[in-house]
Amino acid sequence: MVSYQKMTYYYIMILRNFVVFEGLDGTGTTTQLKELEKCFRKENRPVHFTAEPTDRETGKLVRKVLSGAVVVEPETLARLFAADRGEHVYGTDGILSHLESGKAVFTDRYVFSSLAYQSLSCDPLLVKTLNEPFPLPELLFFFDIDPELAMTRVHTRGAGKEIFETTEFQQRVRDKYREILDHYGTTEPGMTIVRINAAESIETITENIWSLVENLPKL
Repeated sequence: MVSYQKMTYYYIMILRNFVVFEGLDGTGTTTQLKELEKCFRKENRPVHFTAEPTDRETGKLVRKVLSGAVVVEPETLARLFAADRGEHVYGTDGILSHLESGKAVFTDRYVFSSLAYQSLSCDPLLVKTLNEPFPLPELLFFFDIDPELAMTRVHTRGAGKEIFETTEFQQRVRDKYREILDHYGTTEPGMTIVRINAAESIETITENIWSLVENLPKL
């Protein structure tokens, strides 16, 4: 087994005004992005909200795999995520184009999801290599919660269950996320990592996040 700590990462760019939300399934990242969108709309600020997998054709295929409708090898899924991310960052109407137009960009999931999820089901070195070309965010929020509570939320929201949504697997994902964030916390000082207690109320979490992002985009 390859140790994450022994890997060398070569991300060379941190994107100003780029914010990422990460966490286990059911931690509330999507809910918080919707709440923030309301806040920014009131302020009439130039902000773009997005998510991975995307609504592009690449992302639609990823979602079919996650739902179990399409079955592929774990390595293939890792490549599909990377392909979708490439379109998300560099494609038409992508993250870079919105940042260049002066907007702040918030995304629900990014590189760190691949490093946490795909590294558990296929060669971590493959996942690392696939994701090396992608720049890092200026600000990363990690929503942390007990996996059992997260899965309870998933099962009560009524949506179809995805292939990674089991308590056992989510515990492994949580452990991997912590390992990844510890790594970046010491190697990428230009990226701020904020850990959120996702068991707190929606209102409390929104207030905490808003206090850190209300001045975006920075000129």
